[in-house]
Amino acid sequence: MSPSDPAKPSGFDRLAPSEASKQDLQISELQKQLAHEKDARREDLFIFIVVLVLLLDVTFFSILPNLAGPLALVVLELLIFIPLARRMGLEEIALICGNVIDRLAGKVEASDKAGKAS
Repeated sequence: MSPSDPAKPSGFDRLAPSEASKQDLQISELQKQLAHEKDARREDLFIFIVVLVLLLDVTFFSILPNLAGPLALVVLELLIFIPLARRMGLEEIALICGNVIDRLAGKVEASDKAGKAS
C-alpha cells in the first residue's frame, strides 16, 4: 500500500475519532449554554443601564423648564446607547436607536423648513 492510499488513514486521521464522543457532545452543549448565558447577562446589563437612565431622565425633565433641553438630552442618550448596544451584541437595539434618531432629525429638518418659509 502506498502512503496516499485512501483506505489507510494517516497522520491526524488516525488520531481523531470518526464519531464525536459523549464527552465531546457534553462540551459542545456546555459551550452553547455558556454563550447563551453571556448574551443574557449582557442584555440584562443593558436593560439595567436603560432603566437607570430613564429614572435620571424623569428627574432632569422635571427640572428643565422647556422642551429643548429634554429633547437634546434624549438625542445625546440615543447617541450613547447605539455604540453601547453594538458593543454588548444587541444589534437590534442599535438599529432601533438609529431609526429613532433619523426620525427626530427628520422632524427637526421639517420644522426648520417651516420656520424659514414663514
